[in-house]
Amino acid sequence: MKKLFFILFAVAFISSHAQTADQSITRFRNIPWGTHKDSIFVNGKKQEFLKDKNSMIRNAYMVINDNMTIGNVRLTRINYIFNDEGRFIKVYAEGVKEDAEQMRFILEYKFGAYKNESKVDNINYKQWIVRDVVFTLGVMDRGNFELKIESNWQASEAYRRNTSVEDF
Repeated sequence: MKKLFFILFAVAFISSHAQTADQSITRFRNIPWGTHKDSIFVNGKKQEFLKDKNSMIRNAYMVINDNMTIGNVRLTRINYIFNDEGRFIKVYAEGVKEDAEQMRFILEYKFGAYKNESKVDNINYKQWIVRDVVFTLGVMDRGNFELKIESNWQASEAYRRNTSVEDF
């Protein structure tokens, strides 16, 4: 009986881990990673990004009348981050501390247990790594939570280009 229970548990664990490992996060809110800021369309309409002058993050933009929720979690800020060439590479979001546990639930439900955990100053960080996208949830001791979604699109694109060289 113990062997059967162990085998069932192992199969369930492996299949849930394999499901997470097979996932690929290619976009955020239907915006593919690496898309140029000037060529993003939503529902057939060109998306307008406004520079967030209050953000400390370089190349941070926001969308007027953006949906300020993820699931049931209320957000107070969503920044779309572009690299120096104007390509979409990151998302930075903030929310009220009361919703931090719901955000953690969403991430664990979608991607399983977090892979890394750390505490820096007064912020507890948990990190999920899904192929070439990293989700980092930071919950402050007093205050809000932050969610960073970072695509490794630039490195993937450089690898693709470097492995398909036809010059020689």
